[in-house]
This record gives sequence, C-alpha cells and structure tokens, in this order.
Amino acid sequence: MGYVRAHIRLNTAAEATELISTLNSDGTTTHYTIESFDKTQRVNARSLLGVLYAITDFNDEMYFVNETDPAMIPSCIDKYRVNA
Repeated sequence: MGYVRAHIRLNTAAEATELISTLNSDGTTTHYTIESFDKTQRVNARSLLGVLYAITDFNDEMYFVNETDPAMIPSCIDKYRVNA
C-alpha cells in the first residue's frame, strides 16, 4: 500500500523545536517519521535528536510521513513544505 509524504525543509534548530513541540502537543499517539528521499534513513519526527540528525544529514531530501494514517499529513506541516 502506498502512502503520502510531504517534502519539507527545516533550516534551524528553532524550526525543529517548533515542529516537535507542535507535534507533541497534538494530543494523539500518531507516529510521525521524517525519511530521506530514497527511504534509506528514517527518524522519529517527535524526537529532537532525530530531527536534528535529519537536518544535518539529509535536509535537502527530507520527507514527513504519518505512519499511523498514511493518507493524512497534519496541517502544521504546511509551514515547512518545499514549494515545487
């Protein structure tokens, strides 16, 4: 089964902290990840350490994924989407 992913970019630790804070305060147990373009690297989007790693290692090819409901991307991600 396929899934939806959003191409995002986080440029600073402050942006990462803001995103994580928003995700962690949504009141759900939804599992979010950030993965590289080729899906070889994946981190927990609710983890500061994971997101900072993603920023340093694959920021140009960073994709947000909702692992719990693969067809739904939360609207708070729109702020970080890369315009095509």
